[in-house]
Amino acid sequence: MKYILIIVFCFYNLKAFAGGGTVVGNGAGVVESSFQQAYTSLDKFIPSCLAVEKCGLTNEDKIMLGKIQKIVKLNVSRKDRLVFLSEALNPGFFTTGNSEVFRIAKTFLTSDASIYINTDMLYNEDGHPAIKFQDIVRILIHELGHQTGYEQHACLDILGSKVAVFSEDSTLYYRFRLEEENSSVTFAVTNFDLPVKSTFVLFDWKNAKIENLTDAIIAQSPCVYDSEAYSGIEVINGHFTFDENALMSFEAWINVSCNESLSGTANVYRRNLTVNLDSEYKIMKVSVK
Repeated sequence: MKYILIIVFCFYNLKAFAGGGTVVGNGAGVVESSFQQAYTSLDKFIPSCLAVEKCGLTNEDKIMLGKIQKIVKLNVSRKDRLVFLSEALNPGFFTTGNSEVFRIAKTFLTSDASIYINTDMLYNEDGHPAIKFQDIVRILIHELGHQTGYEQHACLDILGSKVAVFSEDSTLYYRFRLEEENSSVTFAVTNFDLPVKSTFVLFDWKNAKIENLTDAIIAQSPCVYDSEAYSGIEVINGHFTFDENALMSFEAWINVSCNESLSGTANVYRRNLTVNLDSEYKIMKVSVK
């Protein structure tokens, strides 16, 4: 038996390109919300992926990912960073050729371009999401790679897959199945050790918008002394509980890392996270004690 080995060398040479598109509108559904959260999450995923060997990056990957990181920081506050369009309502916009008739996303080869998302490919016929969060991460890395000026697709597909797999491997999913709703309450907790300890906590239920709880958790997790500098956080040991009224809560431990500014001593403080849900499984309160 003969084996054929195909080796792909990816060289990221920049080429100038000018293009344009009409901004039609921004989506507000659950998958559209996931795209927005995934874009924001890249600010944590990319530095950690660059800092660890298990992300499997080549030197060329690292150079490209560094450029993508700069574009994310440049555009993260722009309202039109992501634009959601229907191919059915805009015939031909996402059509690129016989091999890829309808693309799920497209952009242009400039750092200030928007990423256009094909809403016709985001949901199944029954209205449920057709793509997962990590697929969205892969898509965004691919399109952001184009925004650096790089045209080739294959290497960006590989790079996007590496970042998506790394983020998935770093994430724990806490799910509570609701039989009567035919859905699950889900808390996704991603912890990174490098370049600093950091966490990313998302809440998802049914077809509601995904909620990012990270900032609320960090805001309630200060260091103890004024002489300490906040250096990182991790969320561990998540679990669900119920009170006497059968209301659900998600609880976890939080390890807050702080460094003494004078001695350099590292201190870790254990806190308790509680996310209270109401009878409709909506978040009532996020508290850290």
